[in-house]
Order: sequence, then structure tokens, then C-alpha cells
Amino acid sequence: MIKRISILLLALVPTMLWAQFAPEAGVAGTTAMHADSSAFVAWATGCTVERGPQQIDSLSLGLASYGADADALGKADNVVVSLGDGGTAVLTFASPICNEAGPDFAVFENPFHNVPHCFLELAFVEVSSDGENYFRFPAVTNVPFDEQVGSFALMDATLIHNFAGKYEVLYGTPFDLDEVEDNPLLNKSKITHIRLIDVVGAINPEYATYDSEGHIVNDPFPTPFWSSGFDLDAVGVIHDEAHFDVPENVTETLSVYPNPVKDRLTVKAENLQSVEVFNLVGQLVMTSDQPIVDMSDLNQGVYFVRVMADGKTVTKRVVKQ
Repeated sequence: MIKRISILLLALVPTMLWAQFAPEAGVAGTTAMHADSSAFVAWATGCTVERGPQQIDSLSLGLASYGADADALGKADNVVVSLGDGGTAVLTFASPICNEAGPDFAVFENPFHNVPHCFLELAFVEVSSDGENYFRFPAVTNVPFDEQVGSFALMDATLIHNFAGKYEVLYGTPFDLDEVEDNPLLNKSKITHIRLIDVVGAINPEYATYDSEGHIVNDPFPTPFWSSGFDLDAVGVIHDEAHFDVPENVTETLSVYPNPVKDRLTVKAENLQSVEVFNLVGQLVMTSDQPIVDMSDLNQGVYFVRVMADGKTVTKRVVKQ
């Protein structure tokens, strides 16, 4: 009996070691953000796509052609533009994205869910503050690459981190600018461009792409269709200058205290309309129209308090002790 248990535990060890990242949308511990989340304050306003081939080892098939650049603008709605193998999309915004606590933006693709996993097409994510120098999020995949993921095979989200396309349709994959390595050429407080680069999911070294740890990225291949590659739906902004740069005249008339707070938060504002409290994943956890907000039931951590008063909207970062 003991021997059988030991063998079973040994069989489970590889699974426990590999499955280490956030799970699918709707599962406890997920970081998936729905398009309707109140955490989103803006969406991409510009997009330029350079298509890749439908199938990188069969160039005679031509380029991917599904959708148009404009389909990536505005709120996620399952209307997409396909990048093709190795294709790129560069997105711009009305106001620069800034680096605050927690995720700063989220990327939406259109994976379909077939319990317990999804059909995923992945992309690398890079950011720039000048439109010329781009810096990549350290993406990691623990999907084994000894056997090719088939054209319509499903993938386990717990094996994937910092790739766009990790979550099913209408659920965005969040990205935290703190995870990008610091560089003098990157101003994380003023991100003007986001670049998405389709992952060529072939494990053939002639065409393979690699994650930040040198692993071959294995995702569905081949996909010889006009809709091949990463299908970009939208990019939602969580933090930007327009909502986090507070004019001095507003600061004089609006404040929240104490910060850090243990239980009750006081909101000082003229003509207070509403107070919304969001967690780091962008979930709305509390609303109020009163100047005293009882946060005693919330877990310790960082929250965003969005105050609407006197025709203005201001977001404050608050630490709950």
C-alpha cells in the first residue's frame, strides 16, 4: 500500500511542478478580467497591423487576412483582427498608460472554452514610451515541447504566464509594468505604444519562438487559415495619465484618509456622487455614496478608490492594513 502511494505521488510531482500560474477564467485564483470590469478607464484608439503568413512553412498560402486594423479599437467585443504567424500589431492610446500598483492594462483575444481548458493562440507583449524602443514582458511557458500541440488542441492556462491570449473570449490577460525590466530608454509612467507579436507555435527549431527562459513556445500548429495566428480583440487600460494625474485645484477639494486605513476611510469631497473600491485584479468590491466608507471586511492589500464628485473623477491608491 505504501509503495502504491509513493508511486502515485511521484507521478503527480511533474504535474504539480509544471502547473504553477493562474488558472482559467472563472476558476479560483484566476487573474482574468472581464471586458465589463469597471477597472478599465480607456481602450486603444489606434492600431497598425503587419500580417504574417497563414502558415510559416507554407508561404504559398499567403498572409492571414481576417478582420481589419480598426477591429482592435475600443472595448473588447469579439470582433477581431488576425495577425498570422509572427504578425504584429502596434496599439496607441489617447492618454499614456502609467505604472501603478497591480496590473496596468489587459489584452483580449478570442479563445473558445471547451471544459476544462481553452483553444489558445498566444502573443508576446512589448511596451514603449517613444514608439521606437520596445521592451518585452518576461513571458514563460511550461507547455512541454516534445510533441506538437495540434491545430485544434486545448491548452492549460496554468502553464502560461505573461502571454497575451491566455484567457477565453471577453476575458483579458492583465499585465503589470513592474514586471518589465527597468531600462533608461523606457518610461513606465508614460507608455505610449503596446506591440503584440504572434507566437509561431511550431516546435520545429527552424520556425520556433522562445520564451524568456529559453523554452520553445508550443501552441496550436499548423493553422493554415485566413484567420491564423493571434486574434486581437482589444487592449483595455487600467491606469493612465488622464485618470491618475490629479490637477492641483482638484487635490485641494478632494482627499481620502487615513492611508493606510484599518477600517473606515473618509472621503472629503464637494458634491460627492459616488465612491467605488476596486481590488488589484480590477474587481469592484464596494460602492458607496457616503463620505465614510467601511473597509473593515476587506482583506489586507492595495485597493483603488475611485471618487466621483463635482463632475470630476479621481482615483486614489489606498493600502488596507
